[in-house]
Amino acid sequence: MPLNFFDYLQNIGISHKEITVYIYLLSVEMALPMEIAKQTKLKRSTVYMILDLLKQKGLVREIQKGRRFSYVAEDPDRIKFLLEEMKLQTERSIQTLDDIMPQIKAVLRRAGEPPLIKFFEGDAAVQASLEDLVSNPRFKTDLDYGIFPIELVYKLFNSNKLRKFISSRITDNKHFKIIYTSEEGEIPTKLEHNQEAFRVDQNEYPFSCDISIFEDEVRIHMFGKTIYGILIKSAELANTLVSVFKLAGKGAQIQEQK
Repeated sequence: MPLNFFDYLQNIGISHKEITVYIYLLSVEMALPMEIAKQTKLKRSTVYMILDLLKQKGLVREIQKGRRFSYVAEDPDRIKFLLEEMKLQTERSIQTLDDIMPQIKAVLRRAGEPPLIKFFEGDAAVQASLEDLVSNPRFKTDLDYGIFPIELVYKLFNSNKLRKFISSRITDNKHFKIIYTSEEGEIPTKLEHNQEAFRVDQNEYPFSCDISIFEDEVRIHMFGKTIYGILIKSAELANTLVSVFKLAGKGAQIQEQK
């Protein structure tokens, strides 16, 4: 059998001994473990272990004749189904990793890892930072805090990107607490979700930055003559700013009630 065939199967997680046994079974109608051991020059105990692994992968099946069990190789097309199963398992593993990654990173920082800091300069870089925030799958379900100067964000995005951004940042986000300025009217909130939006007078409380606090990330986007952004991954900073935000939110709520 060509060497590249063995290499390929090993690359997808089938061991050399498993390949040896499987290839032998493909060449015969069926075989007893003792026959497999003799022809492959593997120990009989090893052959039993390999057969169990191949059964789990769906590459061989067991046939009982009297008190003896013979083994038959499944069609090689089964390898394609095995790859599809591996792909699904990998996708599930990636999703699980995405879910637990913030916990892992938070533990590292609590253990003394310095905050991760990234800088952004220019419209495109800051747009990419904001889009990176709203594209996080957990952004729609987990709690987001923000200071949001709507007019300045309007200037940053073109109409198509703006609609997508507003939809992701506000409409599709089930849990947010925002303090914002706007000449365009109030941001609608859904009472069945954990959404709070406090509008403040932009003349009395002008905002020239967009600030987002999500999980252990703080993103600050500054809309001056040159647009800059900074991302700080620090659980300590995020937690402190959430406390400051809650205090400011109480003040905004009192102002709304006057």
